[in-house]
Amino acid sequence: MVSKKARHGRILEIVRKRPVSSQEELCSLLKAERFAVTQSTLSRDIRELGLVKVRGIYQVPGAAGGAPPADVLRRSFSQLIVRSGVSGNILMVKTLPGNGHSLGVVLDAAQWPEVLGTVAGDDTVFVLLRSNRLGKKVLRRLEEFVA
Repeated sequence: MVSKKARHGRILEIVRKRPVSSQEELCSLLKAERFAVTQSTLSRDIRELGLVKVRGIYQVPGAAGGAPPADVLRRSFSQLIVRSGVSGNILMVKTLPGNGHSLGVVLDAAQWPEVLGTVAGDDTVFVLLRSNRLGKKVLRRLEEFVA
């Protein structure tokens, strides 16, 4: 039995080296390398790794070393964010259940200078901002992507 860590590592390698457009394709590639994986496990792996689809191809956010382009952020935010709010230097972002980690990965990959980091749960992401005065500014930017 292969460990989850090894499977995650191999998924990331595959996605970085070749275009993968579906879970079925990724599942076949893993099975060819003797990684036994079910569709539900693979779906969970994709969510936990924060993989996003860009033009129909799975990618690791920020994999090229820079922040994802605005269209990737717009698509990710509009698919993942349910509501958001701010209190001081903490931005709270709600997602559908199971999507908190994916949103946290995307927010971290965005590399916004106002953001120190994120903490993601199942359906909530807390974004720590550099100062209290940045809360409304970052909230407006986030809402512009979702609108």
